[in-house]
Amino acid sequence: MMKHLTYFWMVVSGLICSTATLAYPVYGLIEPHRTLIYFSKGFDDAVASFERQLLVYQCQIDDRDLHTLILDMNDLSDSSGLFSSQEIIKLMNKYRVKNNEHTAVLIGKDGTEKARWRQGFDIDEMVQIIDEMPMRKAEIRERGLRCSI
Repeated sequence: MMKHLTYFWMVVSGLICSTATLAYPVYGLIEPHRTLIYFSKGFDDAVASFERQLLVYQCQIDDRDLHTLILDMNDLSDSSGLFSSQEIIKLMNKYRVKNNEHTAVLIGKDGTEKARWRQGFDIDEMVQIIDEMPMRKAEIRERGLRCSI
């Protein structure tokens, strides 16, 4: 029994300390998905435009297992209430984002950065990038396309 418990804790420790896990938001461990983090310098026209795009393309976003998160770097808060101010600072440092710019970062299901937009996020380009990923191609073969742009 103790031997099995030791192995269990070794596996859990390995998962917690692995590079991909540290690169990925914590909630990604529950259900693998892609993440789009939008770093903003406060709520302004750029954030409003980003949110409108998310609403218009919601079906495509859901079809691609994409979770979106808006981080306000001025007051160190996030749109989902998932992260503390210290965690937001860690994400800013990890993705090398300055607090005076808008930056969107696409993270794949493997926890690595796939694309970045510093000025003018383009949802059509993002969909194209995701659809070219090998994992996404496999998803399309398995379940087909539920939405199209």
